[in-house]
Amino acid sequence: MKKEVLIAIIIGFALGLLITFGIWTANKAILTKSEAQPEEKEAKEIVEPTPPIGFTLNILSPQDEALIDTNKAEIKGSSVAAAIIVIAAENEEKIIEADENGSFATEVSLVRGINEITITAFNQEGEKTSQTLNVVYSTAEI
Repeated sequence: MKKEVLIAIIIGFALGLLITFGIWTANKAILTKSEAQPEEKEAKEIVEPTPPIGFTLNILSPQDEALIDTNKAEIKGSSVAAAIIVIAAENEEKIIEADENGSFATEVSLVRGINEITITAFNQEGEKTSQTLNVVYSTAEI
């Protein structure tokens, strides 16, 4: 009987080592693959043409991925003086003009859930730049 117990212990130890080696090899392969992926993502990233220096669009509020508990959001920002600002929300579009300092502000209506708001600025030469914000409207208590 001691012989069978000894053989069972040796077989169990060998199987344990085999399983441990398999897990170690799998983890090593996963880590190697995940370290290589960020470089691939950076290479695939699409670069949009940058607007000319001096022609910018800065959104002051709301922040991207903001959580808002009212059905209206005030869009505030700045661009170049007298720029035409086009704001496209889920259920409305607005066209406004920036003041002589380049500042602008307006309210847009939100729908429940995620709202994608695209703000595009056009300067006097017809060049454009834009930013997209995702704003969540929810009245749920958190």
